Amino acid sequence: MQIESYSMDLDVDFYRALVKGTVDIRVKGSENPLVLNAETMKIQSVEVNGAKTGFRAADDVLRISRVPKAPSVVRVRFVKQVDDNTVMGLYKSKYGKDYVLATDFEPARARTFFPCKDEPAYKAVFNLAVTTQTGLSVISNTQVATKEGMGKKTRFTFEPTPRMSTYLLFLGVGPYEERKRKSDGVDIIVASRPGLSTGAEYVLGVASEVLRGYGRYFGIRYPLRKLHLVALPEYRAGAMENWGAITYRERLVLADSSSSTTDLRAVAHVTAHEIAHQWFGDLVTMKWWDDLWLNESFASFMDNMMLEKLHPEWENWRDFLRTSTFPALSADALAGTHPIQVKVRSVEEVEGIFDNISYGKGASVLRMIESYVGEDKFRQGVSAYLKKFGYSNAEGEDLWESLQRASGRPISRLAQAWTTKPGFPVVRATCSKGEVRFTQERFTYRGRDAKGFWPVPLTMINDGKLQKLLLERRVGSVKSKSPAGLLVNPGRTGFYSVLYDSEMYDRIAADFAGLHSHDRAGIVNDLYLFMKAGRVDPALYFRFVRKAGHLADALTTQTIVDQLVELRAIADEAKIVRRGYSDFYEGQLRILGLQARSDEDESVSEVREAVTIMLARTEAGFAGKLAPRFEHYESVEPNLKSAVAISYAVSAGASGFEALFDMAKRETKETERVRIFRALTVSTDSSLVERALDLSVSGRVSRSDVAYAVGSASVNPHARSVVLKWLRGHYDYLRESFGMGFLLGQVDSATARCGVEDEREARRFLSGERYKEGEMTFRRTLERLEVNSALRKKLLSLDS
Repeated sequence: MQIESYSMDLDVDFYRALVKGTVDIRVKGSENPLVLNAETMKIQSVEVNGAKTGFRAADDVLRISRVPKAPSVVRVRFVKQVDDNTVMGLYKSKYGKDYVLATDFEPARARTFFPCKDEPAYKAVFNLAVTTQTGLSVISNTQVATKEGMGKKTRFTFEPTPRMSTYLLFLGVGPYEERKRKSDGVDIIVASRPGLSTGAEYVLGVASEVLRGYGRYFGIRYPLRKLHLVALPEYRAGAMENWGAITYRERLVLADSSSSTTDLRAVAHVTAHEIAHQWFGDLVTMKWWDDLWLNESFASFMDNMMLEKLHPEWENWRDFLRTSTFPALSADALAGTHPIQVKVRSVEEVEGIFDNISYGKGASVLRMIESYVGEDKFRQGVSAYLKKFGYSNAEGEDLWESLQRASGRPISRLAQAWTTKPGFPVVRATCSKGEVRFTQERFTYRGRDAKGFWPVPLTMINDGKLQKLLLERRVGSVKSKSPAGLLVNPGRTGFYSVLYDSEMYDRIAADFAGLHSHDRAGIVNDLYLFMKAGRVDPALYFRFVRKAGHLADALTTQTIVDQLVELRAIADEAKIVRRGYSDFYEGQLRILGLQARSDEDESVSEVREAVTIMLARTEAGFAGKLAPRFEHYESVEPNLKSAVAISYAVSAGASGFEALFDMAKRETKETERVRIFRALTVSTDSSLVERALDLSVSGRVSRSDVAYAVGSASVNPHARSVVLKWLRGHYDYLRESFGMGFLLGQVDSATARCGVEDEREARRFLSGERYKEGEMTFRRTLERLEVNSALRKKLLSLDS
């Protein structure tokens, strides 16, 4: 059966948040009865080819009788009342007492807005007409074709969309304010709530060059006449690639003089990611959610690749390693991890795979394959794939075949091994006279697993030269005149870890300052994984942390900050942890200084922000020196604002909390509320942390702020029990308001950290029906909790 088109005529009463709609669905080769997805709406009548017919609306589906196999038109009249409490489907994105209406459908919530076949393979053309109160804007995927005044109401008719999946449809209604720019004949338009459009200039510049760059890279022009970038005041995700109408959290699209370097880079990366989807995901879409990674892995890889071409001074592969590869290795080291291409039996299971495997691991494997075949052959294969499957659906194997034809290399065999098997290899390198021997096995935190091995495209610096070896067995070797100079996986383009023997670690430590930044960070990241697995002594990891503390290296420093934040969250009571982060942060501050220099690289500002935030959280003396700057907070350099707010909270105690609490309720900018919630959740008084968590869901700030509050509170070692208690009490609220995907992400990371003091209580929290509905995620959560608890015990035992 095929759906040819949906023609929707919607009457939107904005102020009552009520939609009365008619949809004409052109079908061909219909099933009998025709079964459509339809949830949380009232079906008023159904006609088939102009004649009324019987229907049954129950169990979230609409069954329609007597639909012929010949091309037919099924007309459904329906009414949708927007729920005041949810932040998904068609919802109220609120700011203060006002709101805009917006849609958020991925993976399968189009069915909550109109009757449809809500699966990615059922692509169709959408024809949309919307009538609403005069004075409001209406945004959808395509340009407005006609706009007709009807007294107190206005009717907007939109150009037909290309053939696309239901989850990519977008509708926005409200008092949107717009700024626009033209790029290669395409109108790029930033839409926001009133008063915020001045923050559009930065993203307009990024989007213009990225859109142009992708068109040239793929050899396919962007197929629509406009591209909206829609800033939403309340949004449960980061951004979403609706074709022609990308939606964002406000802080990930709007930027101004108060934005830090970190904020600006986030805007650029998210925009490049979502625009990549306009081709890879929207033009060509996966057939079913098994291949979600086809969308997300590729966009995660492409955003860094494109920004590296446009802004090589940003060193984007540095960001990629820290935000994609390293977190993916950490997640994939779990015995309960899933393959990149995971079997999805139902749409409900999709929520559990929007994770570091589908994004980061998949992107890292694509980078490894590009490195193996070369940039030009990779681009040729991708372009051929998009041209062949444009406006239709594809599977992972289709991409591998295109890359294989373009490169002449066995990509399908290589890729299948990496995408269909869980986990990754640890490659052990041992040197003897005249030879380097490699052995591989699957790496897990729980110990050795001899069952898994991969075709590993090994790269190495051997005898001063770059050498490549496809290690297809457990054991391999290469000749070497001077094995002591060996470096495996230079640049960290391969998705595997490298374990050296003690003599080689001594040699690496001696030459640590002379290594490339990517190699330093990769070695430290591997040691962190090995320490968690009990394969190296913590002293070895902290030895390299101390060495890195004396180096000016953005990637290695930020990688270690991420690790020390985690270690403090689970084992701040251990002397080796406290001494480790205290020495590291203070050493870095001596290198960075507090005052930005006119000639410094932008990355220095990012590192200074990360280091000062943690110094403010952990060193009362530092916080006391920085706290007075809060008196002139508005004029503080953006990269220091978080540290200043945290320092004020630490130094001023309860009175400082009250001032920040009131500030959060008044603040209209999401970027500033992120900073304030970091400060509100640092207290050693867990009751204050609980008040901050309560504020995030009170309705007095954006409901989306709950992610910032929980995330920051969960790394406060003084708030472990209160965070778990709060999540337990708000579990149902978060699920009903934001959906399982959002809930799983919050509960997963927080429980794995905060449950270490009372593992039994954490397991009780995720038991019974809760465990059943989130099993794919919570199985990994409890394993991570087990790993963290074991590491905590090990670190504490060193004090005795």
